[in-house]
Amino acid sequence: MSQTYNEGRPLIAPGVDHVALVERAAREFAGTHEILRLVAASPERALFQARDETLKRRVLLRVHHGGDTTSRTWFERETELLAALDHPVLRPVYAAGTRGDWTYRMTKWIDGESLTDTVARAPRPIPSVLQLARDLAGVLEYVHSQNIVIRKLAPTTLMIENTERAYVTDLRFANICLDVAGPDDDPVAIPFLAPEVREGGAGEPASDVYSAGALLYFAVTGKAPPLNTEELVPARSLRPACPSALDRVIRRALQSDPAERYLTAMEMLEELVAELGGTITPAPLASGRSAATEDQMAWEKRLRRALGDDYELLDELGSGGFGRVYLVRDLALEREVALKVLHPYLTMDPAVVERFRREARVAAQMWHPHIVNTYDIGRRAGLLWYTMEYVRGLNLGRTIEKEGPLPLPRVLRFMYEALDALSHAHGRGLVPRVIKPEHLLLADATGSLQVADFGLVLAIAGAEGVAGPASQSGTPEFAAPEQLLGEPVDHRADLYSLSLAAYYALLGSTPFAGGTIESVLARQTVGHLPDITAQRDDVPERIARVLQKGAAQDPADRFESAEAFSRALREAAKPAEGTLPRLFRTLFGQG
Repeated sequence: MSQTYNEGRPLIAPGVDHVALVERAAREFAGTHEILRLVAASPERALFQARDETLKRRVLLRVHHGGDTTSRTWFERETELLAALDHPVLRPVYAAGTRGDWTYRMTKWIDGESLTDTVARAPRPIPSVLQLARDLAGVLEYVHSQNIVIRKLAPTTLMIENTERAYVTDLRFANICLDVAGPDDDPVAIPFLAPEVREGGAGEPASDVYSAGALLYFAVTGKAPPLNTEELVPARSLRPACPSALDRVIRRALQSDPAERYLTAMEMLEELVAELGGTITPAPLASGRSAATEDQMAWEKRLRRALGDDYELLDELGSGGFGRVYLVRDLALEREVALKVLHPYLTMDPAVVERFRREARVAAQMWHPHIVNTYDIGRRAGLLWYTMEYVRGLNLGRTIEKEGPLPLPRVLRFMYEALDALSHAHGRGLVPRVIKPEHLLLADATGSLQVADFGLVLAIAGAEGVAGPASQSGTPEFAAPEQLLGEPVDHRADLYSLSLAAYYALLGSTPFAGGTIESVLARQTVGHLPDITAQRDDVPERIARVLQKGAAQDPADRFESAEAFSRALREAAKPAEGTLPRLFRTLFGQG
């Protein structure tokens, strides 16, 4: 049964008693689902729009009501396949089971129409075609990573939601289902099948690439491609507004020889975006993979390809769950910069992508001698990155690992500089919440401190601050208690974190080291800050008291601002009359 329906009259095959089908469905699902209408029906299958009475939402109810055992097995196989896959372009399965001699599945109801219906009015706008290319590339890379070939991708099996998102709705003829599949009696789909699939072959990933190219051709021109691709009229000839890059990509995807097509759908999209720009959807990693398990060589190969002629990849500077940082050379400006790239495993989450973009935007607003400058943001080949000033030197954490506890004058200097940077940020209504040793960079040439990753921010919204899950970003050992609890966070959380960084620099260990967020919170609640003066006889009691106030558990007990913290620290650093060391005077003067 073709998946081409809208709000019009139901599509009923000849000889089907649609009244009996609706009455039976109403009886079988009474108490759980209200049958709203029959959408389509064939001698073996039927589609209903229903309402889930528990969750109060519309769903698509698909039932197999025919008596053919082989056909029923085929239906169940497709249901199992759909339920096992998880991708935003595949229609999700909510439930499945049997009711008497009926087999059914409940899936997402899509407010939209098939590609057939939407193109019947007019060829798709070019931006919509590029969005379709992203959706197709993403889902094909995903299913191919699961060793699945869809084989049949046609306008009737592709739904376009009102938001422009595409949904693949039919996997009946995927390679996993071939041993139980019946004949394909949909002549409309034939031009969209790869030649090897038309001949009954099991197909390969390149077969789906052909189908993707055919769908893009159809979306741009409103016409199905000819069976003989040598007779293909270029899309640009039929629609002059079609970009030449899109035209070339479609023609290569529609080569009759699989070896002459793109190796993968993502490769096809990468070539398109390389010329047109814009964004593309990354290839989802196989289940269970993460930033920690991604192959480094594969990562760097992909990144080099994405950077193209813009940047030369020189070295990896660091990595974490959020992504990696590389040293690259800007080939246009002939300078070295740091490039932070979001891990493609995370780009599947729109919230994470938006947070990354916000980080770049906010960081670009900061222009201060002790804040790392952000230069540019880019996206290509499924990777999202931004470039920033490269500070040659070690971060505070690596410095302490290498040198041990730092001299007091050096700690005071970086505290003054960090507080100056925080004052600049807080004055613009931004709370970085990333103050930890890894983000405090000490330049080799000058010894000056610069704060990196100033973008994981919370815009201060009124005196009460803003609470929520995002409040828990940061490193537990250096995060304020209210931050770990998800309570309202304001600029005083940064003062707390910086105070703990000072403890770390003076003692060589964190006051509340290691463990989970819960264990850190427990130690913050029942424990006390270390007595610096007992371990460092060069740290005056008055400086220790200032740091204790900066790291007070209750935000109300901390300094009211970074400026106040800095003034108190400078005042405490003034030695008693007649005891001022020469080095101290040189570094800090009398103020």
